[in-house]
Amino acid sequence: MNTKTILLAFAAVAMLSTMAGAQSVYDNSLSLVNVSVSPNPVTAGGNVMIRFQMYNGYDNWLYGTVLQASGTYPLLNASPLSGYKIGVINPGETTGHYNYTFAIPDTTPSGTYTVDFSASYFVYAATGTEVASSALPISFYVQNRPAIKVVASSPQGSTLYAGHNQTIDLVVQNTGYGAAKNVSITVGRATGLNILSSVTSFYAQDIPEGAAVSEPLLVGAKNVSNTSLTVNVTYYSSTLKRSYSTSQQVNLSVAPAAEFAISSLGYGPSVGATDVPLSFRITNTGTSAATQVQVSLESPYPITPVAGTAYIENLGPGASANMTFMVSIDSSGVPGNYPVTLTEQWKQPNGAVNQQYSGSNNYYVPVIAASGIGGMAEDAIVVLIVIVAAAVLVRRRSRRNSGKSDKKEKK
Repeated sequence: MNTKTILLAFAAVAMLSTMAGAQSVYDNSLSLVNVSVSPNPVTAGGNVMIRFQMYNGYDNWLYGTVLQASGTYPLLNASPLSGYKIGVINPGETTGHYNYTFAIPDTTPSGTYTVDFSASYFVYAATGTEVASSALPISFYVQNRPAIKVVASSPQGSTLYAGHNQTIDLVVQNTGYGAAKNVSITVGRATGLNILSSVTSFYAQDIPEGAAVSEPLLVGAKNVSNTSLTVNVTYYSSTLKRSYSTSQQVNLSVAPAAEFAISSLGYGPSVGATDVPLSFRITNTGTSAATQVQVSLESPYPITPVAGTAYIENLGPGASANMTFMVSIDSSGVPGNYPVTLTEQWKQPNGAVNQQYSGSNNYYVPVIAASGIGGMAEDAIVVLIVIVAAAVLVRRRSRRNSGKSDKKEKK
């Protein structure tokens, strides 16, 4: 058969192929042999390579054979579906190997998927040229995996505030497919943060698909605008047959905040003193102004606050103000250093309308004995009186002795 005849036949096949519902006894003349799917099962987000040969089991020559592949969603258009122009396949012949590689989207749910290979060809039959085709489906299982993502959340208006210790929640989410087993989270490096929690590793035996667990972490933010935590994650698939590990950055924002340094003024009160002042100096060492500052004094026995609250309307960064509280000291108290707590509550320009900030500072207040300065003064006065009295007596005796001497001389 010359080339011209073949081309005319192929053109006839092309015209016949447009006829809807056309069927032929030569359909499915080809079958697949030596089929391999790798890897198996296929992992979503990876590639699958399909390799096979075709076998012509009929007693007819198949001409103009073209092999094409197609797939249903989500495999359709996952990668270019190239075709092969094979040409003639002899009766009883096995073709060479054909390789197809498909990219499986990482959003593909777990399940069985089919790639439909089809071979079209024409046959010279007794009744004339017939167009036929063979459907060659290949199915494989796609195993999607759980995906663990770690984020941070905080009930406050901004995640962190500079200079303050705060508890954040590390939210461990399973955003993938299937349950995540034996999930282990370890907090590693921190940039712009001090990790204050003694426990920095967390474990969850099972996190179902779409579920999340939370773990608290106490941190102290430095005076930076942005900060981050490095968390190392390991977990297993629902069947425990595959393990995964990732290193993730948990990014946090740090907002400016007021921060207070407080020092005491004056001397400590004495045992038994009532309604005496206890003064402190407060300085805003932070980077944000504080308004409506209210400071409360809490103290243990024998110190009892009489007026235990101080109020400051505005305290800008670097500004200072004096605070005075009135206290009484129980007369049965024992001299010594007693801890007091000053609790600050305030608002900031960068906070929400109703957001209230708080902090606390601890100090020791000396309580001295009731006879401290007063007792010493009384003892000094008594000694002075004794000295003066002794001097008067000596002077009087001196005058008497002097008078007696004068009388003897006159005689």
